[in-house]
Amino acid sequence: MNLANSLLKFFPFTQKNKYEKEQLVKMQSISLTGSISILFFLILSIILFFSSPISISIIYLTVTVVLFISLLLIQKNILTEELKQAFVFISGIALLFLLLYGEQTILGVFCFSILPLISIGILGHSKGWLYSIIFGILFGATLFIPLDFLMSIKEVPLSIKIIGIAIFLLPLVHLAFHDALRVNAQNQMEKQLLDQKSSLKLKEEFISNLSHQIRTPLNNIMVVANILENISNDEKQKDLIDTIHASTNNLVNVVNSMVEISNVDIKERGSININFSLYSTINSTIKLFSTQNSNQTAFTLKIDESIPQNLIGDPVRIKQIFLNLIESILKNRSSSKANVTIKVSKAKETDDSIELITEVSSNKPILLPLNEGHNLYITNESSLTSASTQMYIDLLELSITQKLIESNGGKLKIVLSAEDAAFSFPYTLNKTTTDTKEAMPIPKSDTIEFENKSDVSTPKSVDLENANVLLVEDNLINQKIVVLSLKKLVKNIDIANNGKEALDKFGTSRFDIILMDIQMPIMNGIVATKKIREIEASSNSHTPIIAITANALLGDKEECLAAGMDDYISKPFQIEVLIQKMKKLLK
Repeated sequence: MNLANSLLKFFPFTQKNKYEKEQLVKMQSISLTGSISILFFLILSIILFFSSPISISIIYLTVTVVLFISLLLIQKNILTEELKQAFVFISGIALLFLLLYGEQTILGVFCFSILPLISIGILGHSKGWLYSIIFGILFGATLFIPLDFLMSIKEVPLSIKIIGIAIFLLPLVHLAFHDALRVNAQNQMEKQLLDQKSSLKLKEEFISNLSHQIRTPLNNIMVVANILENISNDEKQKDLIDTIHASTNNLVNVVNSMVEISNVDIKERGSININFSLYSTINSTIKLFSTQNSNQTAFTLKIDESIPQNLIGDPVRIKQIFLNLIESILKNRSSSKANVTIKVSKAKETDDSIELITEVSSNKPILLPLNEGHNLYITNESSLTSASTQMYIDLLELSITQKLIESNGGKLKIVLSAEDAAFSFPYTLNKTTTDTKEAMPIPKSDTIEFENKSDVSTPKSVDLENANVLLVEDNLINQKIVVLSLKKLVKNIDIANNGKEALDKFGTSRFDIILMDIQMPIMNGIVATKKIREIEASSNSHTPIIAITANALLGDKEECLAAGMDDYISKPFQIEVLIQKMKKLLK
């Protein structure tokens, strides 16, 4: 291997960087084979200079020069395929001429035997085989068919002829076995890869199902323990309930750790790389919030004109990052009115990629939810001098966003002050070679406002006690638990057993808020939410929807928000957290 690497460095033709990896390997093979072939003909012309008429030596020196020029043109990608075939054809004719008319007939026999190595090295397996077979037939006919003008060939011993044919066929036989072994090894590797993918998929499904199955009973235990704690006055009973609480919290931590392990290495899970429009991806993400913000909210999108219109990357991950950041700003904003600005500028650029600097900012400060109902207001930038960016990330539930950015080699930066809030990060995308002249131009600045208008039905603030709540849940125990938890705070709770039933009730009754499960028979919560939003689009109304689900793996929250839900809570949860979310949306 070290010798091969040394040879590759020795030949300057192999040191090109303008080729793709697969093409580079082919060009290295062609350069190495062509260079050795040229060296072979050069040595042959020198030998013939001393052992044959000078005219023969000049012919082969001319062949050497022609082959050298051909290889140079092949390296410059000029008529590559035609020149490669010409290279092999000229080599074959030159060697056949030496066999027929050279004075050193035995030398011609052995020299002709290297032609398969030249043809396969230059043309590859399939075409190399074809040229080798054609010249092999000519070679065999020349050696064994008795013709009067081939007197010198007749004088060659039969053993030399057989050895010459054997040397000629040896590379072809070796290549046939090598191909068979390569195909078999490739099939085995593909089978192992499919088995690994299948095993990984089964493990992910197992973790997802296990997490879902554990979270639901855990949630019920936590809620029942809270109810018992509120109605019990006995100290011994309260002590036992506290033990249940502690044990349940430990189990919750175990489940969360299990989910984090399944989500921890986003980079190795792989991502798609496709040609996409950065402007369209970000703009479509902004539009997801059009039906979720009844208060006056304006979005401004600014993309640097020097950034290419189309890039290569994973638009799903990019959409997920912006979805999380915008949702975090809107959920924790300190004022009902806010302007969210998204700026994308170019940091640096190479021939193949471009690094972008993205900033998502709000003109209003945001509140850090330290505890439910107890928010921390940032009075100045130094009020939390001991807090790190990681603290902000944890409080604002941006850990998945951070991992997505880090998987691209960047780092999420958060700056909070009493006047505004800003999230920034670098992101690298590949440049496309596709012609995009006809693509839609990117506007210098787009300002998209989602405001209250006179023809839009804006729901009034409703107290939780008087709210009409629709609980969409297929599990009878879960229904009972939620109703028991809310019945002292909410007068009117209606129940739907699946998404289809929820749609029917939504069409005949008015609800102030909907609590939506995700995994249900007949129609799941995602489909039901989308259909509800379609109905509301024609009536200019909006009903808040909170996802209450045991789905807590990577992307579950984003899927719920993208479907049109206003908030998300995963099981197990504290009932106070759900109540706070309901109150916030009802206002």
